[in-house]
Amino acid sequence: MPMRAPVHIVCLLLLLGPFAAGQELPEGPKDTRGFEFLPGSPILPPLIANPQEPRVGLRKEIGTSRLKLDIGSALDLLGYAFDDERKQQLRFGADFFTYALTTNAQGFRLQVDAVDGFFGGHIVYRGEAESGAYGARLRLMHLSAHLVDGHVNPATGTWVNNQAPLPFTRDFVELIGFYSCSLGPVAVMPYAGFSYAALIRPSTIKRWGGIGGIEVNSGEAFGKVFGKPFECYLADNFTLTGVPEWVGTNVFEFGTKFGRWEGSGIRLYVNYVSGLELFSQYYNVHNSKWGIGFAFDVR
Repeated sequence: MPMRAPVHIVCLLLLLGPFAAGQELPEGPKDTRGFEFLPGSPILPPLIANPQEPRVGLRKEIGTSRLKLDIGSALDLLGYAFDDERKQQLRFGADFFTYALTTNAQGFRLQVDAVDGFFGGHIVYRGEAESGAYGARLRLMHLSAHLVDGHVNPATGTWVNNQAPLPFTRDFVELIGFYSCSLGPVAVMPYAGFSYAALIRPSTIKRWGGIGGIEVNSGEAFGKVFGKPFECYLADNFTLTGVPEWVGTNVFEFGTKFGRWEGSGIRLYVNYVSGLELFSQYYNVHNSKWGIGFAFDVR
């Protein structure tokens, strides 16, 4: 019988997510410069189409039994306002999240095949000008990936497809810049940046990577549902990864959100993933699939 993945680590990551995601903090006091503990909603919410962001939700891959389950959250722990109007802010926060691949295999339903777990922190700067908002986000993250008992054939006690788990680790720093503005009733936010991994396993993976994308939302142009804003959006995220050859992975998503774009709400979406697998145990496997899903934005 092959050794199992460190399931206690997987369980810890799965358990941390709901506790972190279940608390919606009240807004901090307005028009006050200086430091503030627990300043409220993030000044840069998680990027919608970037798979390596904290979220709570579920994505069903069309045409297969595969599900992507997301559990986790990011929290701004400390804020600093440079002026009384809070037109320039700095935030320091923590990120704890995980996503799992579930499948139906060997007659069993919702078997957890693979898990990616992340923890780390972020620093965000955001400024406001007449033309829009601008800023940057720095993240320092640890990523580890595991195959779980759903990847084991219970009849033979062997790994599915004879693929044993590999020691996958990526400790990386990621820097992106963003700019948000309004084009009539539509809000647009392009962003771009890069990442560098100080520790990588396996060693064939390149340390550098690139990221870029755009988010477009309608604001409250479509009115309200049950007294809450109803919005439509488009989002696209592109990453460049060396595995070791350079491969681009693109996630295009469109959907609706019940609730303010900057606040908490429920999203229903359709997306298309083209490029590399989203689960790091399959880091060099190519996959292109449509999916449908929902997400709870807790901000």
